[in-house]
Amino acid sequence: MKPFDARSQLAAALVSLVLLSAAGAARSQDAASVKAFDVASLLREVQSAARLASGLKVSATPNVLREGDALMLSIEVPRAGYLNVVSINPAGEPTVLFPNQVQSDNRVEAGRFLFPSAAMGFEIRAAAPHGESHIAAFLSGEPLNLYLNGDGARNATGALLDRFARLSAAGRDLINLFTVRKLQEPTASPPIVAGLTVVLSCPKTGPCEPTSDPRSGVRRIVDAIVPGIFLDKGVDLPDSKGPAPRVLYTRGLELTKASEGFVPHLYHDGAGYCTIAYGHLLRFDPCGGAERKRYPKAISEPAGANLLLKDLELAQRVVTGLVTIELSDGQYAALVDFTYNVGAGNFKRSTLLKAINANQHERVPFQLLRWTRAGGRELRGLKIRREREIALYFEGKTTPKDLPAGENTTPVDIRAGETAP
Repeated sequence: MKPFDARSQLAAALVSLVLLSAAGAARSQDAASVKAFDVASLLREVQSAARLASGLKVSATPNVLREGDALMLSIEVPRAGYLNVVSINPAGEPTVLFPNQVQSDNRVEAGRFLFPSAAMGFEIRAAAPHGESHIAAFLSGEPLNLYLNGDGARNATGALLDRFARLSAAGRDLINLFTVRKLQEPTASPPIVAGLTVVLSCPKTGPCEPTSDPRSGVRRIVDAIVPGIFLDKGVDLPDSKGPAPRVLYTRGLELTKASEGFVPHLYHDGAGYCTIAYGHLLRFDPCGGAERKRYPKAISEPAGANLLLKDLELAQRVVTGLVTIELSDGQYAALVDFTYNVGAGNFKRSTLLKAINANQHERVPFQLLRWTRAGGRELRGLKIRREREIALYFEGKTTPKDLPAGENTTPVDIRAGETAP
């Protein structure tokens, strides 16, 4: 990381939503495409963790800046804890803004926290690259310091030399660990709460519009994967005209929302399919005139949530129809999320379903963790989703850690499903 430069802080400090043009080959495997996929997935990971651990109010003043304007973040801290503020720049380099070299102690008290504070002695001013950016803040009840375990140049004693650290792989794992714990520990004082804010930075003169403005055309989100429930063909599925499905647990709905991510305008997923909101599939082709006419502008989050609830109904009916034992709210919601992601046919043929119906819950974590590949590639996002489903499945209980004798742990591609033994 380069030495600190107060005039270029926004470039190193803000998260930019990475959306690629729909032009070009959808399945390109060149280095640029792989990097774009990884950058987009990193951003989605941070966003999903912040949304799933919601409860922290984060705001920026101003939230629209011209080059050279100073930025101030305000975080309403509901209780004493350990605060971390994370960003990702347009190049995909994740940065820990707070704590930092100036203030490495990130224990904060309840009240309003301003960043950067006067005591820190520096400002953050808007600079290129310009565009819509995201900032995530995490407040944990237990010690969590993403700066001290971050990446960056260090001196002979191991101290970081730069004012800010790069978010390390270990730091990402810690964020996800705390988020998983929040799903598994339904307490009044969760282990972590988080919040997001959006900032738009612009040149000194000229247009000042979000890079994701739908008026600029339908964008492609390279790491978005159409939910498997839309891909089922020739599968004997429950009658859609049957009784209304069981009410879906709120925590499960939030898990699915965080995993899918909300996009308010039309976009093309990684396969080039026309999609909107929480992975709602409109057609197995790029968006055409009918879709543009139906959604000429951004959709509201409540409207997107309604689409998701309707899409989830089939997954709910599948779980209800295939599982023969009684399920807790958390177990039911976890399986609905899994089925929505991998598809009804894959769930119907899975070893996971056999283990559940045999009341062999100790096998569930190991069976869920098999489903982490898509298109022949191991995806960190799928692994994180499976870990969250496991946490919800064992909500309020201890997750089994010992691998049962003879358990099949061969990885499964969510598009191919399991092969017959």
